Amino acid sequence: MKTGEKTVPKRVSDVLLSIARDIIVKTYGEPADRIFDYLVQKGYIAEETVTKDVEVKSNEARRILQRMSEEAIVTPGKMRVGNEIHHIWRLDYNALKYVVLSRLRKAREKLEQRLKYEQEEAVYECPTCGRRYSFDDAYANEFYCRVDQTPLVLANKDELIEAIKTTITLLDKLIEVLEKE
Repeated sequence: MKTGEKTVPKRVSDVLLSIARDIIVKTYGEPADRIFDYLVQKGYIAEETVTKDVEVKSNEARRILQRMSEEAIVTPGKMRVGNEIHHIWRLDYNALKYVVLSRLRKAREKLEQRLKYEQEEAVYECPTCGRRYSFDDAYANEFYCRVDQTPLVLANKDELIEAIKTTITLLDKLIEVLEKE
């Protein structure tokens, strides 16, 4: 393999990598983005050179890689470099796809639950601060906001319901695209 040559399998799409990057950064923090970029470009990262390669402290990189390993996104291994043995981490594209699909499905499921709640339950909101209350909570507070004592009004949920439906449709399309890869 030539230096700088990408090792991303042809079947791994930009969509998968983009979603995976978002998940990894939100789950493991900003330094994980540099580690993930390096893994995508090179296919592996060595613990012995991680500070030089991605400018992340070795103990922080090891912690991130360990956590990524718990989801099987990366797998540990060893590689001989000259007379030395380097401890490396390889990106597992199949596991990456599984993790992304799993998170997308979980998000879709939560949105379905929220949609059902928004469609079936009466929700009241404070016109001053925007806090939302279930019917039971509003009733318990005599239909006044707990924070500023403003009378509550029945919430107009049409925009929220439409936004949830749109997001569910988008997730369905993403899941479909990724399952075909």
